[in-house]
Amino acid sequence: MSRVTRSGLVLAIVGASLAVVVVVAIVLALQPPGQFDPGTPEATVQNYLQAVIDGDQVEVELLMTPELLERCRADLDQIRHSPESFRAVIVDADPTGDRVTVDIEITEGSGGGVLGDSWSFDETLIVEQRGTEWLIAEEPWPIYCGDV
Repeated sequence: MSRVTRSGLVLAIVGASLAVVVVVAIVLALQPPGQFDPGTPEATVQNYLQAVIDGDQVEVELLMTPELLERCRADLDQIRHSPESFRAVIVDADPTGDRVTVDIEITEGSGGGVLGDSWSFDETLIVEQRGTEWLIAEEPWPIYCGDV
C-alpha cells in the first residue's frame, strides 16, 4: 500500500483547485455578452460600441444626435476600430435630467496566446433622450471631432 504524504495531498488539492479556476474562466469567457433592454441609455452605448467595432458607419450615425453628427461627420470616414480583442464594461450610468453619463471600461489587446498584450482604459459617453430614443450627444470615443 502506498502512503499519501502531506506534500502530495497539498499538491493534489492545489492542482484540482487550479483546474476548477481554469474551467470557470473558460466558461465565463465563452459566454455571449449580455444585452441591455432596448430603449435604455446603456443599450445605446452598447449598440454604438458594437457599430464602431463592426465599422458600421450608418449605425454609428443613427445613434448620434443631429448636432453631433453634423459636427463629427468628417471624422467618421475611418470609423472602424478593430483591435485583436475588445471588451467593454459599463461601470456606471449617472442620469441628470434628459442626459445620462455612461462610464465604461474598455480592454483591448493584441497578440495571441498567453503572452499577448492587453490594456484597459476608462471612457465616458454622454447620451441624451430625444423623444423615445437615447442618442450619443457629445464627442464619443474613439471619434475626436474637429471644431465647427
